Amino acid sequence: MRYLLSLFFFTASIFGFNYHLTPYNIADNVYCYFGLGDEPNRINGGNIVNSCYVEIKDGYVVIDSGPSYSYAQQAYMLMQQKKRLPVKYVINTSTDDVHILGNGFYKEQGATILAPKGYDAQRKTIIDNLISEDAFINTHLIPADRSIVKDTTIKCCSMKITIDKIIEDDDNYLTVFIPSRNVLFAGDMIYNNRIPALKKGRSLIKWLKALKEIERQSWERVISAHGVKSRYAALRNTQSYLTILKERVMESIQHGLSKEETIQQVELLPFIEERLYDVWHKKNVANAYDELYPLYLKEQSALPLAPQATQQSKKTKTDTPKHSRPKKETQPHPKPKKHHYEPNIRYYSYHQALKKAQREKRIVLLKVRSDNCPFCDKLDGLLKHDNQIKRLINKHYIMVQMNSSRDELPLNIHVAVTPSLAFIRPNNPKVEMLISGIESRQELINVLKEGIEDGKRGGYLKP
Repeated sequence: MRYLLSLFFFTASIFGFNYHLTPYNIADNVYCYFGLGDEPNRINGGNIVNSCYVEIKDGYVVIDSGPSYSYAQQAYMLMQQKKRLPVKYVINTSTDDVHILGNGFYKEQGATILAPKGYDAQRKTIIDNLISEDAFINTHLIPADRSIVKDTTIKCCSMKITIDKIIEDDDNYLTVFIPSRNVLFAGDMIYNNRIPALKKGRSLIKWLKALKEIERQSWERVISAHGVKSRYAALRNTQSYLTILKERVMESIQHGLSKEETIQQVELLPFIEERLYDVWHKKNVANAYDELYPLYLKEQSALPLAPQATQQSKKTKTDTPKHSRPKKETQPHPKPKKHHYEPNIRYYSYHQALKKAQREKRIVLLKVRSDNCPFCDKLDGLLKHDNQIKRLINKHYIMVQMNSSRDELPLNIHVAVTPSLAFIRPNNPKVEMLISGIESRQELINVLKEGIEDGKRGGYLKP
């Protein structure tokens, strides 16, 4: 049997496209093959998506089968080298080709295929025109054994697997949670090494709402369809990009710009170096405009008309007999609300901040700006005037300010975009998170809260 297994693997390597797959251990008996940050092409064979497997008592559960028969074949052989177990289930988190075209191979091994409701085995594939023939050999769409039309829980060898239709009226995407491993497979809800793509009629607003739901769920590791980050910072790229995209496109609509003008003018500079920005950003702006413009018109039509005081109405009011006017009831004036004023943020030198943060169990927050940086000025304004932001920083952080145009940054920190925020663990100083290009108030609040959660989990921030 071992000889046959070796021969099978050798044959696959020689006569098929070699994907050079390497499994990475993410959690207890959870392994992932991480895809490349690109679009499918003849060089990568469509290997752009993450595919994972979970070892259970007497088999494997595969999350996303990959872009081809050969890909699944090679992934399976590596699994069998580790432990010879059958694949019980394959769960597709998306209906995109790169997630599902390995299903045929796993079906031959006896697996049960679970897929989103929008999975269509009769449609024409797209990827076969993009990758080489040897990568696509034996690849074809097969029917799923079961469509997931609502949130579902399955039990496999005493292990519970929760499959969520994360956006209720979107039939193309699922997330998978395995409570016993504290791992959430978020699929195409998160892109953490490339620009997110608004495609297949996907709703920007509902996507942001789904990310909030994912953020609230209890997990220790999250595996996205794209990118290798697996902690809470994995959410940040997608959440930040979509939040700012929504704000900028809505601002453009409110200023009366057309769709074409909006596409040309809305550039998100902090993300311009992200992979596939040139491919997807303008498409995203166009799709966001199509979704937000009708909502803007609806909001405007719902606004009450301002009353117009005509000469006749003034005359009628003046001519009303005094005795017919109702007497005004005297009511006590409400006491003015007390507004809490949060003290301004105090800045320290880097070495002072480290000592103070160690002593008080807080996080060193290094703000890096540069000369002639309008976004830096905007961030400075938020830090100076917003009470909620000041409150978060004054309670949990010790602040340092440096200018990358003039200062040498500590810990070999290098920033390509300003403003940037470096979250530094004070004991055994180490950069826990480096965030570039903060543009909006809500994005800054989300990032500060994320740093607080990381600090509490890491034990270097007081509870």
